[in-house]
Amino acid sequence: MQSKPTSESPPPLQTLSREAFWHRHVSLWRESGLSKAAYCQQCSLVYHQMVYWCSKANSEGKETKRTKSTASDFIAVTVSPSQSHSALSILLPNGIAIEGIDERSVALVSRLVEQL
Repeated sequence: MQSKPTSESPPPLQTLSREAFWHRHVSLWRESGLSKAAYCQQCSLVYHQMVYWCSKANSEGKETKRTKSTASDFIAVTVSPSQSHSALSILLPNGIAIEGIDERSVALVSRLVEQL
């Protein structure tokens, strides 16, 4: 017995492209709450085709999410110089320690080490 099409049922395949047909069924399946197998059985669809189009719809959705970045996806970052004055220290074998070495004092430290 053929049921009368309702506004919920998709139009026949002849009036839609294959892609539109499957996108419509994927959408209706998601709304149905049924398993893919149960939905396919209820609508006389081939299960492996449903799996293919569901995975295709999922991958298309991920691509759309990646390409839809907005300015709100970013936050402002301020970079400030490090305030650490003792970033590096050298401990010599005789127990002498040279501490507080930074980019301003590297030349001085190298001259000190040469003198030792």
